[in-house]
Amino acid sequence: MSRSVSAILILTALLAFVAGCGGGPATVTRSNFVEFTPEQQEEIASRSGQGYRIQEGDILKLAFSYLRELNQEGIVVLNDGSVNLVGVDRVELAGLTMTEADSVITQAYAQEYRDPSVSIIIQETVGRRVYVLGEVRNPGLHRVPTGGIDIIGAVTVAGGFSDDAAKSGTVLVRVTDEGYLVQEIDLDGLASVSYASLALVEVQPYDVIYVPRSRIGDFGYFSKTVLAGLMQITRIASDIKYISDGGFGRVF
Repeated sequence: MSRSVSAILILTALLAFVAGCGGGPATVTRSNFVEFTPEQQEEIASRSGQGYRIQEGDILKLAFSYLRELNQEGIVVLNDGSVNLVGVDRVELAGLTMTEADSVITQAYAQEYRDPSVSIIIQETVGRRVYVLGEVRNPGLHRVPTGGIDIIGAVTVAGGFSDDAAKSGTVLVRVTDEGYLVQEIDLDGLASVSYASLALVEVQPYDVIYVPRSRIGDFGYFSKTVLAGLMQITRIASDIKYISDGGFGRVF
């Protein structure tokens, strides 16, 4: 079992435990904002300086300054971390920063071409994924379509609600550059204009949607306890600056 899958299962179990402490009155939308702890801020600061690292599933574009015939789009980083490029052997890029990848690709082309000055652009990243956990039929990490997706759509992508789902207690966790925004959304009350507008909010990369078996009691406790696990299952520590400044899709 991979580390990421194990982390998802651990977080799901923690979510289930905390939700089990709940009960609660009639359906109400609640929200809470939890700032990053000093330890989390330190981790984010230390990793964010390293720059974005390419990962499996990213889609890249190469733009050559002089060898325009070698320009390429839609280059998919394969599951083994490598990419297939025109005119050179396969090279491994997963785990490299954009600067490191530029050097590797330049060296590969320098064996066959003179002055292969190249720029790398991320066309799409698997960072455009959300976690849908809890009482859905296929919990885990799911890709966000290029055109975007709302909360109901994300649940649908995850196979829909399970028979034990407490739709009225659905929780949306959103990462910001300062902390986590946690909001309870009643997906059972879609007839209500206010609830419907919340349900149709477009999810963003790194969002976590959690569907419990019963509504959460102490929402503040839930927020602070569960969010400690998010650092382990997302890449926010290294990519927080790309969430806040829209850095994806630019030339490095």
